[in-house]
Amino acid sequence: MSSELARLAARVAALEKQLSRTTRTARMAYSSIEDGAIDVYDRDGSLRGSIGMQDDGSVAFVAHNGPPPPTPTAPTVEPTLSGLTITWPGTWTDAETAPLDLAEVQVHIATTADAEPDTARPVAAFHTTVGGSVTVALDTYDTLWVRLIALNTSGTAGEPSTAISGQARKAVPDDLVNAIIDETKLARGAVTEAALALGAVNSTALADGAVLAAKLAANSVTLGKLSNGAVTLSALGGALADSTSQRLVDAMGEAAAWQSTAQGTGATWTHLSGVTDAPTGQTVGEAHGFIRLRGTTLVPYEPGVLYRISARVRATAQLSTGPDAFYVGVLGVGADKTTLVNRTGANSPNSHYYVAASARSLPTTDGWITVVGYLKDRSATGSAGPNNDPRAPGVVHDAVRYISPYLWLNSNSQSVDGSTSVMQVDAVAIEALKTGIVDATNLVSGSVTAAALAADSVIAGKIAADAVTGREIAANSVTASEIAAASISTDKLVVAGGTNVLSDPSFEGAYTAAIAKNEWSVVSGGNGSAKALRVDASATTATTRSLTLTSLPILSSEQVYLAIDANASSDWVGGALKFYARWLDGNGGTLGWGVAQIDTPTRGSWQRLAATVTAPANTTTATVWVESYQGTAGSVLWDNAVVRPLLTGVQIADGAITAPKLLAGSVTAEKIAALSITAEKIAALAVTTDKLSALSVSADKIAVNAITATKIAAGAIEATHIKSGAITAEKLDADAINGKTINGAVITGSTLQTAASGQRVVISPGNATPETGSIEFYSGSADEAAPAELSTAIAYGSQGSVDYELPSVALTAPRVSGTSQQSGMWLQGHIPGYSGGVFHLYANDNGGNGAASITGYGADTSDAGSSIELSVRDALSGSASSSAELTSSGFNVSGMLKAGNIVAGRVTITPSAANVPTSITVTGLSVKGSTFRAVATPSTSAPGTSVTGVGVTNVSATGLTVWVTRTNTTSTGVDWMVIGS
Repeated sequence: MSSELARLAARVAALEKQLSRTTRTARMAYSSIEDGAIDVYDRDGSLRGSIGMQDDGSVAFVAHNGPPPPTPTAPTVEPTLSGLTITWPGTWTDAETAPLDLAEVQVHIATTADAEPDTARPVAAFHTTVGGSVTVALDTYDTLWVRLIALNTSGTAGEPSTAISGQARKAVPDDLVNAIIDETKLARGAVTEAALALGAVNSTALADGAVLAAKLAANSVTLGKLSNGAVTLSALGGALADSTSQRLVDAMGEAAAWQSTAQGTGATWTHLSGVTDAPTGQTVGEAHGFIRLRGTTLVPYEPGVLYRISARVRATAQLSTGPDAFYVGVLGVGADKTTLVNRTGANSPNSHYYVAASARSLPTTDGWITVVGYLKDRSATGSAGPNNDPRAPGVVHDAVRYISPYLWLNSNSQSVDGSTSVMQVDAVAIEALKTGIVDATNLVSGSVTAAALAADSVIAGKIAADAVTGREIAANSVTASEIAAASISTDKLVVAGGTNVLSDPSFEGAYTAAIAKNEWSVVSGGNGSAKALRVDASATTATTRSLTLTSLPILSSEQVYLAIDANASSDWVGGALKFYARWLDGNGGTLGWGVAQIDTPTRGSWQRLAATVTAPANTTTATVWVESYQGTAGSVLWDNAVVRPLLTGVQIADGAITAPKLLAGSVTAEKIAALSITAEKIAALAVTTDKLSALSVSADKIAVNAITATKIAAGAIEATHIKSGAITAEKLDADAINGKTINGAVITGSTLQTAASGQRVVISPGNATPETGSIEFYSGSADEAAPAELSTAIAYGSQGSVDYELPSVALTAPRVSGTSQQSGMWLQGHIPGYSGGVFHLYANDNGGNGAASITGYGADTSDAGSSIELSVRDALSGSASSSAELTSSGFNVSGMLKAGNIVAGRVTITPSAANVPTSITVTGLSVKGSTFRAVATPSTSAPGTSVTGVGVTNVSATGLTVWVTRTNTTSTGVDWMVIGS
């Protein structure tokens, strides 16, 4: 029987061990989700997300019913040329930080301030929590309203921001680059007296926007107005002469319009309807996995015609490894309408013309995107693409006679079985952009005369870019009466020297504060401004530190003027200081850099970096960076940055500017390149005084000694005639400047004060050694004995045979009469090899009064000894004081350390009988914390004999019960302590 009991006991013990192991194992450690999903609910029972297989067959975590995101702060809206620059600093009106499920902050533009944003149609969006700037092109100069609205990953929108008004800027004379008109642009004898007649073309004749069709009088161009040979056959655009446009648009509503030519294993292509957020027709084509498609409609391909190929695409699911990619272009087809013709002329479905997108990555976070590319003409070898610039279109192979839309969707999934990538296509279009346009080659020289043009007959839509040059316009044929009001639009003008696209060029605003992270910061003391951008270049190995300031759309051959002030510290060590544009193609790939650079800067002084850079072929975007290249020590300050797009003057044909084209006073000195006006350009007696604008005759235009005193009438020289910087100090009499405003000057060797007495600010070189400079703030109070003062000083120290300069800065509070006490702050920077950084904040630094101070010391280099010391003393001499010191070894306190979560005391308990536990309750405590522990010990010399036990129960924030047990009834003191945590 005993052996049976033993076996039974062993069996029970084994079962208990197995049960213990089972209860410690995760309940889903060996579980899986089979063809379904797990829903996630909040405490109120609302669905907040699902994990697993979704309704569309994809596997993902999908958020639902997220709380509305906070409201973005109102944006900064600044006018730019034909658009608005909108800046958001990444802050919120009703939250400190962005929610973790933030998808984007959308930009909406409306004609009224109270228009509700439609989250399906933003004009732009910020996809990072730090905000940024975006420039939006507009087709109107009316006042518009900008609002921001946040959207989370479950599609829930918050409240829109306050509406901010803005208005696009029109081109002004300052937008013209100096010297844009050179000798080659002026026809021989063009500058005549008639050409400079006052008021021939005034500003009211020019309005923003093109000359409207309504300005062309009916039947104004008749047979009698056309010179013989003026209209030639080549002007009619070949086979397209009978068509004003060709356009194939497919909104994915008809499955028969598309043919799948290849697909991955398990991939599908379907057409969906009722897709409410599809912008075109609420119908989309959807590709699960890799799908290659061609359109079934063939478009005849005409040489000399510019074709635009576009598509709107989005990704709704992607691979676990990252976003998938896609191609958009055309399929080349031969004359038999069957044989494929790729870039090399081969009959193959590969290597065709992907002019809109080529292997472009498409994250799901991008939403709907539109890609656009251009094709024109044929060649022995076709273009691979992308070709996103209409001025540099791609070409097809010589054998191509027809084209059709061609798409590769989820191209990275070609070898991925059952790929989870999903892309949708909303619309695809092929458009012929130029048909039957008469350009400069079709006009007989001199055939378009004033008599041939009815008043207001030439509108912008009738003139091709660069089609009409000076050779085609007869002298005196275009006068003020031939130019309709608002007839010359911005696309017919070369605008060079646009506005600075940086929203915070002096680095003083919220945008710079948001992007300046890690080694980058905003500090006081710019070059003529309050603040500057600073980068810490110190590193153990040569390190390049760069910061992106902005991005802007730009096409190949367009130019940008870059300039910035830089100040490398005296101890800066590095390869170069750079301010540059990084050129990107349509897929985000880097094409090159345009750089303003100084390799060997002068340390400790401001210098200007400047360059005009040109975008290379296939450029669609430029990002602008500031950089300390390969630095190891020191720092660099940056200020007064300029990023200004330029459109050069090459669009003005040589000899195109003749006398009737110029308004009196419109050509000023800075618009004329040096030496471009020669004697043969000026007709006899053409230049009279009324033809000269103020400041138009500069030094390089006047022969040596040509202007003498006798040539200047009394009172003739006014402020507008004096060149900037011409009047120097030696040209001024004493006391010549009195009661005037001085702007942009540097004043040396003086004490500056805002008033002679009373309330004032005084800036001086310093009041005492070793003080090197001070700013004193006088309140004007009669009780003020000494003003508040901000001062700098240089002290001197030595260590061994090495002498050191110790620069410091101090701020002292104002002092009233009757006291010598001072309060203030003192700072000393790190002195390598001598001392670490020091700060000292004090109140009442002299004896006889209460005093308090905080002193911090950062140890030099690898030395130990960094510390923060706190010290207080009561007012009476010899009264109580205390101090504390925080070092790397711990925290030391000279007085008593008190904590609200620790309370101690003593009770005396008289046992009710021998060997009977007796208690007493302690109440009225207020212990900080949420969990409480207590200990107790008897005050006895006979523990374990007379006192056989002590304990505590009912421990809380307000009290406890203390117990003692003795072998007799002697009263016993018990010490207790309660600790909260």
